[in-house]
Amino acid sequence: MTVRKEPLWRALLDPFANIFMAVLLVAAVISFFQGSSIDAAIILAIMAVSAIIYYIQKFSTERILWALHKRNRHSVIVLRGNKQSALDASTLVPGDIILVREGDKIPADARLLDVKGLKVDESQLTGESQPVEKQSAALAKGKEAYEQTNMLFQGSFVVAGEASAVVVATGNATEFGRMALLISQPDIQGPVQRKIDKLISQIIIVAAAVGVVAFTLAVLRGMDVGESLRFVIALAVSAVPEGLPVAISVILVLGMRRMAAKKALMRNMRAIETLGALTTIATDKTGTLTKNKLSVAASWQPEDSDHFAQIIHHSINRQEKDLYDPLDIALDEYARRGTITVSKHQPMASFPFDHAISMSGNLWHKGAEYELAVKGAPEVILAHSSLSENEREEATAQLHKLSSNGYRVIALARLTMKKPIRSLAKLSDRLEFVGFVGVADTLRPEARRAIQAATTAGVSVRMITGDHYETAFHIAKQLGMVLHRDEVFDSRKMTVMSDEELEKVIEHIRVFSRVTPERKYRLLSLLKKHHITAMTGDGVNDVPALTGAHVGIAMGSGAGIARDAGDMILLDDNFKSIIDAIREGRAIIANIRRMLYYLLTTSSGEVLAMVGSLLIGLPLPLLPVQILWVNLVTDTALVIPLGLEPGEASAMRQRPRKTSAPILESFIITRIALVAIIMAAVVIGTYAYYQSIHGHLYAQTIAFSTLVVMQWANAFCARSEHESVFKRLKVINGKFFWGLAVAVGLQLLVLFSPLGGLLHIVPVAITDLLITGVIGFITPVIAVELHKLLVKKR
Repeated sequence: MTVRKEPLWRALLDPFANIFMAVLLVAAVISFFQGSSIDAAIILAIMAVSAIIYYIQKFSTERILWALHKRNRHSVIVLRGNKQSALDASTLVPGDIILVREGDKIPADARLLDVKGLKVDESQLTGESQPVEKQSAALAKGKEAYEQTNMLFQGSFVVAGEASAVVVATGNATEFGRMALLISQPDIQGPVQRKIDKLISQIIIVAAAVGVVAFTLAVLRGMDVGESLRFVIALAVSAVPEGLPVAISVILVLGMRRMAAKKALMRNMRAIETLGALTTIATDKTGTLTKNKLSVAASWQPEDSDHFAQIIHHSINRQEKDLYDPLDIALDEYARRGTITVSKHQPMASFPFDHAISMSGNLWHKGAEYELAVKGAPEVILAHSSLSENEREEATAQLHKLSSNGYRVIALARLTMKKPIRSLAKLSDRLEFVGFVGVADTLRPEARRAIQAATTAGVSVRMITGDHYETAFHIAKQLGMVLHRDEVFDSRKMTVMSDEELEKVIEHIRVFSRVTPERKYRLLSLLKKHHITAMTGDGVNDVPALTGAHVGIAMGSGAGIARDAGDMILLDDNFKSIIDAIREGRAIIANIRRMLYYLLTTSSGEVLAMVGSLLIGLPLPLLPVQILWVNLVTDTALVIPLGLEPGEASAMRQRPRKTSAPILESFIITRIALVAIIMAAVVIGTYAYYQSIHGHLYAQTIAFSTLVVMQWANAFCARSEHESVFKRLKVINGKFFWGLAVAVGLQLLVLFSPLGGLLHIVPVAITDLLITGVIGFITPVIAVELHKLLVKKR
């Protein structure tokens, strides 16, 4: 399916439709009418180069996003030639027969053929929040989409049951596709982009005000009106960081690609900043903290029985002949080690796991009778079993024994009946208890270290599991999450607790046992009152929690509806990938701050140099075309490499940043002001000194060269907010040094080739360049090093 694309003419004009290009165009026009045709041509050439860079970066960005999009494609079970196979949903054609079950996203419009308790969420299409019950019977013609109960529509989700259906429309021919042709996805800005846009708006307002004042002062000084206008244009060019918006987009997208390489697929850029601000992670246990490779490690029966393995085998829920659930696979392997009779027939009825009653099972037809084989939560099975008081006490003791060893305990039971049942919810308390199996799941070896890393970073980790209290405590203790049992909470107590009571309890709790989806959502609601919260989930019932969390983290192996609801998808279901994503998210935001610091220091220094020269009665130390060279050539070569700096070692030892915090902290703003003042002072000082000796053009060339060298020094300072420049040299960022090499090479080309004439560069003595270069390099470095020491002491 495709949406309406941006027209080609708009895409071509896009890089020119901003305040930066408008300022440059005005500068070019004024230069042309004043007879400075070469200056006008250079400005227009720089505009063209800037647009080309924009096109290249936009193309690269879209290519990366498309690659990430392909990684998020989902497959569907298709029946072709009486053979089932998993195919990419984009390869479906009308006439294909698809098989869908709970959690699947519908890949195309399809007519239902066979339905088993199917309920579908069509809210994305119809706006109706309640799931729709589906059936396969024919309907009268002319019904609206929301009335077509025998149809499946692309983009909807199966919330219960299973079905087969024949595809009737794909792509833009579907109901959802026709809607997509009418609209395009709105560009929703994230917190970072909003803060940056606000900052740029403030810069433009300040630049406009300073420009008006400067123009007035210039005219009062007796400067020609045309020259005054050129001065104001130079000032505007100095003040506005032209390359910032595109650079930030590139950094965010490249960051998303790095996250994807670390198995964390970001579905939107807005979640990147929130990741860096997380204060707590509520995570599932199975598959995230463990490998989800289950095996039956222990079992117990009230009495030895030959039919124990057979009951296990009969209780397993199967999809045709295949098993998908790791628990069912482990139980099947265990049962086959015993004495069982493998049935050639399918059960008469299959009951998928129901969270409301914590049970699943199958109903088998045996002659004149029916046998129900069920498995589920031990407490529920025992409550429905016809046991004597002594038998119940013995079973409970064995349950605690298995749980205290860290096993996930599954209870099994059976029931012989005369008539079939349609739902496990109507079971009476007369099940025949068969026994327990203790299932072990191997902990991920990296999980403990990842939890420690999160704690060091100021992010608390809470484990939310459906396991027994003792099992949850045993596993959490192995992971280093808890030391005492009072740090584990049995969520069944929530039913008799008010929100106020529960809120007081959960603040110090790190492990929640016996959690259902409804309890999970309630816990999330309370955690969000005091924390920036991430919540993991993999099933249909986790969707409310995933959408309600500040960052919803879906498992790559989970249901399609869960993956669509999440802000981030864990491609490997590994908790460590969450911590890697937090580290990467913090690095991305830190790099954006580095770029802002670098560009704003340049802009502020240039503005102060221009205004300062006006106030003390000096000619302009820099020409507009020279400032353009610094802003669009020197800065462009260094700003994106700065945005690709490796994260600082201290990043995961700092408290999370609040999402309401400004993009630049007060100490960075102070540093910007300090370096800008020093830059302006050095530029004006070198210009004034050499003008008195060699004249205006010579002094202007020296001032221009000095400013560029100070920019190189400032780039080294910008590599870290806290670490020393010299310590940061040990951190290798090849892209930064390549960018620096390009900047140095281009500057040498301007100084020592005919190209310099276009920028009004004149020959100067090498010794003067070296002396001013050394002064220009060490002055900002010393100032920033002293400021970093002062900040550390505070």
